[in-house]
Amino acid sequence: MTGVRAILFDLGNTLLEYSLTGRWREFLIARLAELGPGACDTMTPAAFSPGDFARQVGDVIGGAEARAIEHSGRSWHFRDRLREGLAAVGVNADADHIERLTDLFYEPIRACNRPYPDTTDTLTGLRSAGLRLAIITNAPWDTPARLLRGDLEQWDCADFFDAFICSGDVPWRKPNPQFMLAAAAELRVPPDACLVVGDSLDADIAGANAAGMRSAWMNPSGAAPPPGGPRPDWTAKSLTAVAELLDIEECA
Repeated sequence: MTGVRAILFDLGNTLLEYSLTGRWREFLIARLAELGPGACDTMTPAAFSPGDFARQVGDVIGGAEARAIEHSGRSWHFRDRLREGLAAVGVNADADHIERLTDLFYEPIRACNRPYPDTTDTLTGLRSAGLRLAIITNAPWDTPARLLRGDLEQWDCADFFDAFICSGDVPWRKPNPQFMLAAAAELRVPPDACLVVGDSLDADIAGANAAGMRSAWMNPSGAAPPPGGPRPDWTAKSLTAVAELLDIEECA
């Protein structure tokens, strides 16, 4: 593959494996119930059981309105979702309390991820080859980039990246092409010299196509893409295979 100067990586299920995949809604409600009204005791919330508190706040953070915003390619930052969710149960939270609750909410997510066996070696090889690297990630419920960056930091992977575009900090979500174009602009690399690598056809591959970038679909199972869906330029079963597409060796 010639002409590629930068690689834009999705984070979840591309570089890091999150065990909550497929169970995010379940986690949202369970975690809000754990935090519960007790997490807001200094703000005197209305009297709700933990279950009712979780359902009402969760319906704001991850309910139909939130999903409609996400599907439009726009972000709705977690701090705003949480503030509105708490208001729905009679709690008015200031910025400091929102930040503290956000950090508490995210703690189990930090503990549920790990890199793939070839993540570090592949990133090392790509950087050694002179490629610019970026993260382009739709955060769960548009949580702040600093938290997702922390997921990489705990595995000593954060320093590989020259740009970090996260829906928790910008106004967009993939597949909005502005998401990818923001990364290219920060890297100072033209879109047609960027390769997007991600596991989602609807978010990563569709976004790459809309931004005029090449794409590699992370597809470990070898599944066929559905008819009529976004088409990647390449399909890879592993990060090692992505490096091989670029004729770059891993650095063990």
